[in-house]
Amino acid sequence: MFKKIGFKLLLGVAVVILAAVAYTVINNENQKISFNDMSSQQIRPAAVSGSFYPSTPAELTTMIEDFLSKVQVDETIANPRIIIVPHAGYQYSGAVAAKAFKQLINKDITRAVIIGPSHHFPLAGLVLAKADIWQTPLGEVKVSLLNKDLARQPNFKIDDKVHEPEHALEMQLPWLQIVLPQAEIIPIIVGQLSLEEQQQFAESLSEILDDQTVLIASVDLSHYHQANQAEQLDRQSLDDILNFDYQSILEDEVDAPWALGAVLQLAKEQNWQPKLLSYQNSGDVTGDDSAVVGYGAVVFNEISSADQYTLEEKREMLQAARAAISNYLTNRNKILPLTGNQKYLEHQGAFVTLIKDGKLRGCIGYIEPVAPLGQAIIDNAIAAAVSDHRFEPVEFAELAAIEIEISILTEPQPDSMEAIATAHKGVVLEQGNQAATYLPQVWESFDSPQEFFGSLCLKAGLAGNCYLDPKTKLFSYQAIVFNESELVD
Repeated sequence: MFKKIGFKLLLGVAVVILAAVAYTVINNENQKISFNDMSSQQIRPAAVSGSFYPSTPAELTTMIEDFLSKVQVDETIANPRIIIVPHAGYQYSGAVAAKAFKQLINKDITRAVIIGPSHHFPLAGLVLAKADIWQTPLGEVKVSLLNKDLARQPNFKIDDKVHEPEHALEMQLPWLQIVLPQAEIIPIIVGQLSLEEQQQFAESLSEILDDQTVLIASVDLSHYHQANQAEQLDRQSLDDILNFDYQSILEDEVDAPWALGAVLQLAKEQNWQPKLLSYQNSGDVTGDDSAVVGYGAVVFNEISSADQYTLEEKREMLQAARAAISNYLTNRNKILPLTGNQKYLEHQGAFVTLIKDGKLRGCIGYIEPVAPLGQAIIDNAIAAAVSDHRFEPVEFAELAAIEIEISILTEPQPDSMEAIATAHKGVVLEQGNQAATYLPQVWESFDSPQEFFGSLCLKAGLAGNCYLDPKTKLFSYQAIVFNESELVD
């Protein structure tokens, strides 16, 4: 209750102050400009270069590339459709933003729709910029021609006065120029929207978000609380995001609630699955926990038709795996398999992986769909804990320190080494009676396909170059991977 009342009061004070300025854009039709009034090559110059991020190209490039070099591509995110990233100064939020932008590298993306709040004007509705080029120290970014199509829709205004001083959208441009240098943009500032207007905005976005377009929501979380309180507020906001709760997010302490509301409606309708990549606050950088700002990175991944599992179902499967291990270590018997959902009765290949202190502690599974999913999870959770010959059996006392990860597999199909390496698929390597498999996420542990396949050959008990032998067969599969750390309770 304190969170909601306190934040509403803060917003109320901000609105009063902002309303005192001479300019306001709330429902002001006199400020509406037609694209017919625009000449070509209108440029929107950088507003916060030299303050929020470095003003020299070399320093800016070095900073961004350094952040990106410290994070990994998540191989389970095959098709990122939406990323939620912060917009604070790079020195504070860059490490978090890098986690999301890293997932866009080498993706076939040619356009980015960037949405975020206004920090300078009280605002209702959706505001486009009339400029067709945006500048940063790294050069020019073209605005997509689709910007003009949106301007013809009734819920959109065009007003450069709102965009001129705003940093929320600009902060995402240098990242794009590094990871997607050819991408065009559609910048949209999002003001207050009704639920109906949120839905209409989501529908407008769905019409332009094709397979080569990513939606970037520029969002900071709570502001200027002591770190412990900020973390509680931010966890609530992140939980609402991960649960597609587009109504509760309006009551959370985020600086772009209506933008997020539309994002969550869109993602829920499209069945794009969220994954929390990173959470920090400014105190983690400065060491000052007295008044921090929260930053989160979330990606929404377009999943294959095989991945129809909701966040609640994934949590249920993880909880069942943990309960199965706990019960077996205590009583030496198995709990009943999951059966309360038709999805748990479908035969699926599945692995259960145990991780302790960032290191593998056990991993066993069924490659082929030989058992119902609910049974496979119980069987392999117990087997990973006590039957992986590479490790001593798990002790009950260490179970609390172990993180559980579940991988649900598609059925393996014959494939080539080149195709498997390009897409970082899961693979089964087979020669005669000897075989071994690596899950897709294992690619993160190797620097080259040769190292990956060589290690897999050794795992199968074959020569390290067995992948070059014509007698070696390769089968690939995809995996739906989720673990306890990524699902915020």
